[in-house]
Order: sequence, then C-alpha cells, then structure tokens
Amino acid sequence: TPLLPLVAAFFAFETCVGMYFPSIGTLRSKYVPDSHRSVIMNLFGIPLNVLVVSVFLSIQKLGVGGALSVSTGALGLGMICMCNLWKMTA
Repeated sequence: TPLLPLVAAFFAFETCVGMYFPSIGTLRSKYVPDSHRSVIMNLFGIPLNVLVVSVFLSIQKLGVGGALSVSTGALGLGMICMCNLWKMTA
C-alpha cells in the first residue's frame, strides 16, 4: 500500500479522536449533572462492554465484515441519538 494515503488516513483519524474527547467532555458537563455523572457514565458503559464482548466472542461467525457492520450499526444508532438530542435542545 502507498504510504501517503495511509499516513493521511492516520492523521485524519487522530484529528477526529482529538476533537472527540474535548467535545464529549463539554457535552457531558452540560447535560449530565455532577452529582450523578459517575453512575450514569458507568451505566452507559455496560451496554458498550456487552457489545464488545459479544462481538469478540462471535468473531468466528461474524468475520471482519460482520464485526465492522455491528460497529457501523452502533455508530449509526449513536448518530440518531445525537440528532434527537440536538433537536430537543434547539
């Protein structure tokens, strides 16, 4: 594989990750009260961990394409939730 597109994709990924964490921290502080933040974040972590473990345990059946499809579906669901939150606050 050519090196330039690979490095460009890596930099694009790092840019997205670098923008994600400050953004999610800002949103978390805006919408989740401090008194309940740790409980809420831990409860939201449970379905994520279940999804990761279930995909990991069934990777033989799913294959790489199936695992990426599950990831795409989860990201799509997250986008729908984000759009609904955006509409509620606008």
